[in-house]
Amino acid sequence: MASPFGGASTCGLKGATPSGFATRKQLSLVSPPLVSLPQRARPGRKCSFRVNAAKELYFNKDGSAIKKLQTGVNKLADLVGVTLGPKGRNVVLESKYGSPRIVNDGVTVAKEVELEDPVENIGAKLVRQAAAKTNDLAGDGTTTSVILAQGMIAEGVKIVAAGANPVQIARGIEKTTKALVGELRKMSKE
Repeated sequence: MASPFGGASTCGLKGATPSGFATRKQLSLVSPPLVSLPQRARPGRKCSFRVNAAKELYFNKDGSAIKKLQTGVNKLADLVGVTLGPKGRNVVLESKYGSPRIVNDGVTVAKEVELEDPVENIGAKLVRQAAAKTNDLAGDGTTTSVILAQGMIAEGVKIVAAGANPVQIARGIEKTTKALVGELRKMSKE
């Protein structure tokens, strides 16, 4: 089975004999890239190592990557959003094996949806993480967290497109979250 990770290491070893080590050696590695050489070869070696991963990189030169991410977020959030509330509608999930399932649970819908476009699927994974974390911490409110995440991402994209610094936006969100949680703790009855 071929690994998506390929590694190449070129190590020049001082004092290596032809029967022991070659002066330059190519290593093909599987993740994690660990190279162990005998003690006699370590002190005088010069090594350069690089790992080539089978990943596609998308750069946001014309804004298309952000638009695709947001499209993925919107697709998943719109699908999960129909399950919101006591009168939420059902969603039919088709499986490759077995009969289709009818569910009314936002986190189940979020976990089962896989988008065809890889960039849109990354956006859907962002929202899926929000739903999973809410489910783990609270056990409920997954659909609400998906809709809130969709709104925060939409507003964040608008602000970044207007020229704001994304790092400062993230810091502001974290500060606001801490302040809101503190206020809610004060208001709660124990």
